[in-house]
Amino acid sequence: RMLGELVQAAGMTVFLSVASFPLAMAIGLLVGVGRVYGPGWVAYPLGVYVEVIRGTPLLLQLYTVFYLLPRLIPGLALDPVQAGILGLAINYSAYEAENYRAGLLAVPRGQMEAALSLGMTRLTALRRVVVPQAARIVIPPVTNDFIALFKDTSVCSVILITELTRKYNELYNFNRDYIVELAALTAGLYLVMSYPLGVLARSLERRLAGDGGRA
Repeated sequence: RMLGELVQAAGMTVFLSVASFPLAMAIGLLVGVGRVYGPGWVAYPLGVYVEVIRGTPLLLQLYTVFYLLPRLIPGLALDPVQAGILGLAINYSAYEAENYRAGLLAVPRGQMEAALSLGMTRLTALRRVVVPQAARIVIPPVTNDFIALFKDTSVCSVILITELTRKYNELYNFNRDYIVELAALTAGLYLVMSYPLGVLARSLERRLAGDGGRA
C-alpha cells in the first residue's frame, strides 16, 4: 500500500517537472537573447531579473507566487499545482537564461553578420542561424538542469502539493516502524526516475564532443 502511494506521488513529481521545465526553457531563451542582442534598456533589467532570481531561494519564490502574487494581481487565482509549476519555471528560467547566454556568446558574431548580409532580418537571423547553434551547445547543461529541477520539486511540498517527498513525510508520521523501508523506497523512486536523465546527459556530452572533434 505504501509503495502504491509513493508511486502515485512520484507521478506528481514527474508532472511538475515536465510541465515547468519547457516553460523555464522558453523564458530563459527570451531572457538570454535579450541580454546578448537586446538594447541596453532591455538587457539591463533582464540582467537584474537573472541575478534576483538566482540570488533568492526557491522556497521564497514559491511562497511569493502562491501567497503574494494573487494579492498583488486582483482576480488572479492559482491552485497549488499551478503555483508550483510557475514557481519552478521562474526559478529555473534564470539558470536557463545563463546557459543560453553562454551558448549565444559562443556562436561567432560573424554568423549574425553573414545572415544580415544575405538579407535576413535580425529576428530571422536569430531564429534560423544563431539560436539553433546556441541550442546545440547548451543541450548538456540544460539536461543537467532538468535533473536538478526534478529533485527540487520536493520544495513544492511547502505549498501543499503532495509530491514524492511530502508523501514520504506523511507516511513516515504514521509508519515510524518502517522508516528505513520508507526512506529506501523514496530514494529508490527518485533514483529510478533521475538516473536515465543522467545517462542521457552524459551521452549527449560525448556525442557533442565527438562532433566537435570531427569538425
